[in-house]
Amino acid sequence: MQYTKLCQIVDTVKFHIYHGDETTQSIYDEYVSFVESLKTLKEEAQLIHHTNNDMRFVNTHIGGSRFRVMATTVRGFAITIQNQDVSISLKSLSAKHKNEDIKESNEYLLLTPNPVMKVEFRASYLARVGHSSAMNFILKLIEHHVLSNYIAKISELHLATDIQGYNFDMLDFHRFKTRKRKNSIHDEKRDDTNTFYYQGRKFTGFTFGQGDEMLRIYNKTVEIKKNPDKAFIKHFAWENNPDYDEEKEVWRIEIQYRREKLKTIYDSKNGLLDGFVNVLDSLGSLWNRALEKVELTDLKHDYCLDAMLGYYIVNDIKYPIETNTINMRMHRAETHDLWNFLKGWHNYEANETNVYNAPKTGAFQWVSNSIKSLLSTTLKYEGDLSGEIIRDAFNRADIETKRDKKVSLVDNAYLNTMSYLGEVEINTKQNGVYISNLEALSQNVADYVGFIVREVTKKPFHTVEENVNRMQVFNKAMNRYVV
Repeated sequence: MQYTKLCQIVDTVKFHIYHGDETTQSIYDEYVSFVESLKTLKEEAQLIHHTNNDMRFVNTHIGGSRFRVMATTVRGFAITIQNQDVSISLKSLSAKHKNEDIKESNEYLLLTPNPVMKVEFRASYLARVGHSSAMNFILKLIEHHVLSNYIAKISELHLATDIQGYNFDMLDFHRFKTRKRKNSIHDEKRDDTNTFYYQGRKFTGFTFGQGDEMLRIYNKTVEIKKNPDKAFIKHFAWENNPDYDEEKEVWRIEIQYRREKLKTIYDSKNGLLDGFVNVLDSLGSLWNRALEKVELTDLKHDYCLDAMLGYYIVNDIKYPIETNTINMRMHRAETHDLWNFLKGWHNYEANETNVYNAPKTGAFQWVSNSIKSLLSTTLKYEGDLSGEIIRDAFNRADIETKRDKKVSLVDNAYLNTMSYLGEVEINTKQNGVYISNLEALSQNVADYVGFIVREVTKKPFHTVEENVNRMQVFNKAMNRYVV
């Protein structure tokens, strides 16, 4: 069968903007001032009365580009500006004033770790100019007119390939080999359903997976008939392809990744897909990864019917089909020719990818929050915050830890860190991801362990029973401490 690849496009891209490592007080103040100026325009927009919030806006210009300052915004952000190409939401920040005797540095600004901007492009804009041109234009606009030092990270990415020459049907649902747990069939009137009862409605596609990583297959021709506004892809891409046949239906294979998944994927050449550039350099890897996770096979027509019905017929007698039989048939099936045809994304390399589940350690902000909680709770119970009362709180925690784990509060913290180091070392060897503070952290813990091993045998410090308990717990932790 002759397949035609009409186009491959980045259909959706969203990214977040964070403060850069070199953000100074003046850069920070410029951003605060910019947002405050937009707030004034937003207040004007809010005075406009209209049932449609899209009509409540005030026009402004930023770097020569025209934007609408909207009366409403998205959750978590104070301002939304948009035009026909892009939507940008900005977070409101309070002014911060450093000590004039201290050198200007972001170290004293206590910058938020959360994104300060959210950028989302119109699909028509991406199709018209391409994702690279679209993102480069907006990033330069942000750098020159909004926030001159920033870090960009992709929060959502959709890659789509439009094809002709193969019309998916309901039986194809049973030809897919995947470990995704949430898989759905779509019809013309409902976009997400597992039902097989169509009542004359046209089958339009499938969805495999959900949220952070998913693959959708749907009839693009049907979608455009229902939503003519989405016909832009036909004019910008299909009609420019000499192999496009107006009489044939077009099907789209689209994959979706969100940041929660992206930041765990490790590309063998480009590294961990946590950075903005890393993701864009790995489009070929991400596309092929999706086709490997959800694979179309050449399972025979009769086998698909058996799987759908749950039984097979021999001499007019129905026999229930076992799950193991279905799995064995699927295991023996070859990859469908269409899936081999779809592999590859333009001229991007398709490297091996693995999921990197990095050992987690809490952000230092948790320490600050815990201290605040400690002081607040202690004051409510004791009515005072003297040094003696604070020491008593730590003593109580120490007693509880010795009771439950047979080691002191400090020892327990070191034991947990030893386990963490072991996990980090294993993942570093497997994925090649270097953690900058690993060497110093390992040495400090090793020095502590050496000290404890020497001291634990000295009876003046501990009883024999305590020594035995302590050594047992340490030995268990040492088994995981592989650095």
